[in-house]
Amino acid sequence: MSDTSAANAGQRLRDMARLYLPWADRLPAGWLGFSLRTWCSLVIGLATAFWVQIDNPLLVGVTVMILAQPLRGQALSKAFYRIIGTVVGMGVSIVLVAVWNQQRGPFLGGVALWLAACAFVGSLERDFRSYGALLSGYTVALVAVNCIDTPQNVFNIAVSRASAITIGVFAVAVVNILSGSPEATHGLANGLKQLTRPISETARAALQHLYDRGAQADIKLAGGILALTTRLSYARTEFERGGMRANGARLAMVSMLTVLDCARGLGRHTGHGNIAPAVEEAIARIARQTDLRLDQAGFTLRILAAIREALPAHVPNADEAFAIERAARMLTARVRLHAGQQMLVDGTGSAADSKTIAIATQPNILLAFIGALRVLVGFSFAAAVCVITGLPGATVALAQTALTLTLAATNVDTARFGMGAVIGIPCSVLAAAALNFFVLLHGADMPFLALALLPQTFLACLLLMRPGTAAIGFNYGVFFFAMLGLDNHQSYNPTEFLNRNIFYLLAALLAFIILVLLFPPSARRQRFWMASTIVRALERQMAGRGEADGPTRLTRAYDRLAQMQFWNDRLPPSPSGARQLESFTAFTELDGALARARAYASQAQSHALLRPAAELAARELRLHAPWGDLDARLQHACAAVPAPSPYLPQPEQVAAINLLAGLDGVLHAWRAAQPRLRHYGIIKTGKAG
Repeated sequence: MSDTSAANAGQRLRDMARLYLPWADRLPAGWLGFSLRTWCSLVIGLATAFWVQIDNPLLVGVTVMILAQPLRGQALSKAFYRIIGTVVGMGVSIVLVAVWNQQRGPFLGGVALWLAACAFVGSLERDFRSYGALLSGYTVALVAVNCIDTPQNVFNIAVSRASAITIGVFAVAVVNILSGSPEATHGLANGLKQLTRPISETARAALQHLYDRGAQADIKLAGGILALTTRLSYARTEFERGGMRANGARLAMVSMLTVLDCARGLGRHTGHGNIAPAVEEAIARIARQTDLRLDQAGFTLRILAAIREALPAHVPNADEAFAIERAARMLTARVRLHAGQQMLVDGTGSAADSKTIAIATQPNILLAFIGALRVLVGFSFAAAVCVITGLPGATVALAQTALTLTLAATNVDTARFGMGAVIGIPCSVLAAAALNFFVLLHGADMPFLALALLPQTFLACLLLMRPGTAAIGFNYGVFFFAMLGLDNHQSYNPTEFLNRNIFYLLAALLAFIILVLLFPPSARRQRFWMASTIVRALERQMAGRGEADGPTRLTRAYDRLAQMQFWNDRLPPSPSGARQLESFTAFTELDGALARARAYASQAQSHALLRPAAELAARELRLHAPWGDLDARLQHACAAVPAPSPYLPQPEQVAAINLLAGLDGVLHAWRAAQPRLRHYGIIKTGKAG
């Protein structure tokens, strides 16, 4: 069948679906394929588990539902970290039981501390690395806590759990690889492509009009760029020549942020009155030559040559040098952006572009600490309730409470996750009861079970794909097989069913109480914490101990701003919130300007003509009190730089332009940040930064 015929047939099917199922348009895109892949994984995994007669076939179903992800790379990446986390958790379980098998208090205390430590690490990590850390924690609860009364069984339970998880991972991997599930690689490439246009528009506005859109628009765009790191982590499991192609994606992302950073500099800090029209026209003319493939020095010389065609022997002043340097760096980033996208597509690139690019993020230590403390206190509270009640099955409730608390540790809205548990788990109990006592009584073979699981799987997948119901869908789909008690010899005893599930319901209630009432998340507190990290980074940079100029500093700086805007958006809109974002953006720009100026001063010291000025610049770039003299000191350092005249050798011209631009950038950034630094009490008389 030709592509045209296939497209026409697909369109006819969609038209028929809209005619007979008008509500289908409101369903998430790709829901049918995702649901069918999850169901096929369940069928393959459970059939294998029943065939080999493992002790806990229900864990296969739990594993498949935990690994249920719409994209192939997501499923494979999560499967990898699930195996790693399970192995670590089982090892710790065996150690804890071996050390404290007769001492319930120290044993539960050790479990609580391990859960809190895993929650802390999981909150600092991102993507499925975070899930692997959390899994290492709650595996201890599921294995060791359930063996608290029978410590001699811990090894057998650990091996049984590992076997079931391996079967579930295998089923998910096979189905996703063979079914042609949507690839995360395409989503990554499309995400980069979609961001290329707004980045190009931002660059064009800055290069041709010296225009700045404001902090909030640029930070939102930067947040979209950094969000692609999640897609990259998923896509790495799909890559051929994965290292090169992943590095191409990182190169493209860093280049986009560099373009954005340069555009902000041109739009905010260029003194328009001190730039000759010929300089602006030369920059715009070189920017329109999209076929140029030069480095920063090459673009700087091209811009200088274009300026001197109109103004022979022109010597750029400090503001013009700043505009030239920002434009040259932006154009270089534009070239590297296209090179990175090409590397992502075909896995090949030049030696210069193949250098490993690092993308850094700012860990939110306060959020991680609160999450770990919530897990520690919450698990201790749940353990106290279970000990006081003294019920023989209370360890089931304790283990499930630990699981829910640990998974919620990295969730921004823990109250919503708790609501998902208190709704999803009872729903799974009802669904399990209906299936166990009204459906499975009429058939016991695998095909009948597969058909019986089809509606439940579709419902769980639909809930998972909708952001508003994802927490409910997760708790419903994952716990359903535990509620059902699926086993090689299924029990249809209502009393046994009720005794088992009453503790799961107790776990849901405990988790809801703890997640909603204990240390509720505060957007204002998180915004303050991220603002303080920006200030600490700036103070280190002012004292000469900050991060060096490069991709690591750039990406970490924009990640701080993106996180601050994220928490700012969760508060009621107010003028003060927008002003705070502008202020801390100004602090970040001063941080970047200092790092860049130091890098240029270090490069200029290799030129004998520029060495005295570079050494003076390096001294003056350590900003310290008295703050009133700082403006004059920076201007003096600018004046000491030899004029980048056309009579100098080209390398010295480029180095002089860059050094002058670096100092001028610090001067402009300092003038913009100084009133805000005084307002927040960051600089005071006698404070050395």
